[in-house]
Amino acid sequence: MARPVVFYSPHADDETLNMGITIAEHVAAGRPTHVVLMTHGRQSGALDVINGTKTGSYWVLPHNPSFEGYAPLTVDQFAAARQEEFYNALRQLGVPEENQYIEYLDDPNSDGGENLTYAEARSVIEKYIAMFPDADHYTLSYHDIHPDHAACGQALMDLYSAGLITNYVRFVISMATRNDYESKGQPIPGGGWKDTPTDDTIKQRVINACRCYSAWSPRNGAYAIGYHSVADQFNKFLANPFHYLHLPGQ
Repeated sequence: MARPVVFYSPHADDETLNMGITIAEHVAAGRPTHVVLMTHGRQSGALDVINGTKTGSYWVLPHNPSFEGYAPLTVDQFAAARQEEFYNALRQLGVPEENQYIEYLDDPNSDGGENLTYAEARSVIEKYIAMFPDADHYTLSYHDIHPDHAACGQALMDLYSAGLITNYVRFVISMATRNDYESKGQPIPGGGWKDTPTDDTIKQRVINACRCYSAWSPRNGAYAIGYHSVADQFNKFLANPFHYLHLPGQ
């Protein structure tokens, strides 16, 4: 039987925007593929845009919740809607419901508050190492410019270095980090490789997963949160879909 693989997504949309191709390829290869969302998604500037108190680059015009038929979202409602986008996107990538997990590392009552800390990330990853002792593990890179992403990457790197993971670990450069380095004319960190869709089916699965983050039907609980947050990143990814990956220690 094929060995399992576990992907750790710091936020809803990271599993699609930054790891979707790789996830879909593992599913297609028959690997038991598990995806862990590390946070509920309480922090995002998209909340104010959807609630109509700010404008954003995606919608351009301000939202008017009362006219558009929905009440302004609370933080908890917003987080629940983000998780629904995550669930729907993973189904398009081929990950069954029983292989989807949600942690709550942005619990405002936790040690790190609504921020994901290194210690929290390490504890969660240790939990899934115990659940799947023969698994490979993927997450975003410790080179990442987002502290939540980097915390997950560093925690996985350290657990691998400590010998607690006996198989492969891989790290993914997020689109935000790629954009930052490209804007400065600097090489992408990690010195890794590109993962491009192996066939048109994989590519279409990723396209369909991205669509789950652009669905706008507020009366049905769909708020296009992913696109309200990082539409430019989604558009760049879909125009030329690939991920940068690298090995541990690079």
